[in-house]
Amino acid sequence: MGKNWCMYLLGLAATLVFHVYYFGWYSWFLLVLAVALPWFSLVVSLLAMLRTRLKLETPASVAHGEAAYVTLWAGNGFLPQPNLRFRLSITAVMTGQKTILRQKVKSQGSWYVPLPTGHVGAYVCRVEKPRVYDYLGLFRLPVSAPAPVTTLVLPTAKEPEKLPNLSQFLVRQLKPKPGGGFSEEHELRDYRPGDSPRDIHWKLSVKTDRVIVREAQEPVRGLTLLTFDLQGDEVRIDETLEELLWLSQWLLRHDTPHQILWMDPSDYELETAQVEREEELQALMKRLLQTPLRPDTPSLEGRSFPRATWRCHVNPREETP
Repeated sequence: MGKNWCMYLLGLAATLVFHVYYFGWYSWFLLVLAVALPWFSLVVSLLAMLRTRLKLETPASVAHGEAAYVTLWAGNGFLPQPNLRFRLSITAVMTGQKTILRQKVKSQGSWYVPLPTGHVGAYVCRVEKPRVYDYLGLFRLPVSAPAPVTTLVLPTAKEPEKLPNLSQFLVRQLKPKPGGGFSEEHELRDYRPGDSPRDIHWKLSVKTDRVIVREAQEPVRGLTLLTFDLQGDEVRIDETLEELLWLSQWLLRHDTPHQILWMDPSDYELETAQVEREEELQALMKRLLQTPLRPDTPSLEGRSFPRATWRCHVNPREETP
């Protein structure tokens, strides 16, 4: 706007000099026109300036590395669009890194700005200081900024290079399977009222002259625990969450409910999430992606958890000195 005012004042000064040294009638006309031009521009532009609206949209979530864009729209309805300027800020919640992109709009319509999806995390897009100018760019008015929007860049499951022992889970004991049904383990006992005839062991009942049933048993596993550290640079966070996602999904596919434990960087308190379904795992991932990181968060790798019968600490790569 300052540049436009300088150009206008230079033109006004030239018109004034012309009027001083030339006595023709149109020198006066040009001087009056030059003086009235800014106010005429403001009157003509005012309706379009007041009607200008700005919209901001982003996808709710995208996969790590997938192309995604911020969709911006500006317009006022049916009038020519005055010049619109604002700053688009994209903030990574986990690292706090903020990118400022200056935007200048001269026509109605939509345009697209790429989102950074090279690393997992939550990215908050916000419009800052939107201003609309008259057609000459001499006056400006503030424009109502749209609400900030957040996009989650989700990790994709990645198999660890060094797999833990995933085939053996310690079984402390067996218990009757609720509702009966198929099971590789059974316990023989006398018939009780309410038992299903399908569970009667007919051959053994004939031999013993008693009604014997096969009661299906299921294993009682101890605590299955996954731990990880929410620390390190962006690449390490990517690898940690991708391997954590793979291990948790592997356990779910093998019907193994488990707990995921980590240290919250905000208060250094241990956080635990019980995962029994895929929906719970995805909700946990969204929660983790919106957690601000701190460089001095302690590690859980050396801690012991006596209650856990199987524990795996996600450690995607060793730190290089």
